[in-house]
Amino acid sequence: MRVFSITITMAVMLFSTPKEYLLVSSKQFTVHGTTSIGGFECTYDLKTKDTLFFNNKHKISRVTHSIPVKEFGCGNFILNSDFRKTLKAKEYPKINIELSNFKKINEYFYCDLGLFLVGKQKIYKNLKLKSSKNNIYGDVLLNFSDFELKSPKKIGGMVKVDELIRISVSLETH
Repeated sequence: MRVFSITITMAVMLFSTPKEYLLVSSKQFTVHGTTSIGGFECTYDLKTKDTLFFNNKHKISRVTHSIPVKEFGCGNFILNSDFRKTLKAKEYPKINIELSNFKKINEYFYCDLGLFLVGKQKIYKNLKLKSSKNNIYGDVLLNFSDFELKSPKKIGGMVKVDELIRISVSLETH
């Protein structure tokens, strides 16, 4: 009888343990900006298969990707070209993004976002990510000057890109 009770108790504990991982099936990184005449978005999508562990000190969990700057889509060839020129794509053809140190507290996820572009690296700590049924998503605000970049100007300065931009991260999960 005791063996049966111990077996049942262990089975209940094993199957009732909260899931501390997610399977990531796609990633999306979007740069949002505004100009004196409107807004723009440049997006990169990637189908992937990653396992994301959170609240686990024994398993290192990172979502990393090296994104070719030329693969971002901004809606038309002029915006694509301006985006590449601003990020110095010929000199720095890739952007490296790393999400690490995942934690789940109540309904939110938190992580650190490492961003390496134009030869500079910045780490944004404790990025708050919201979750829906099959998605984890969040934003970080940064300035062009954080990476020693100048916000673009066109038509003799009549069209200016605002210094502040928003980077959105979205992970589709199962």
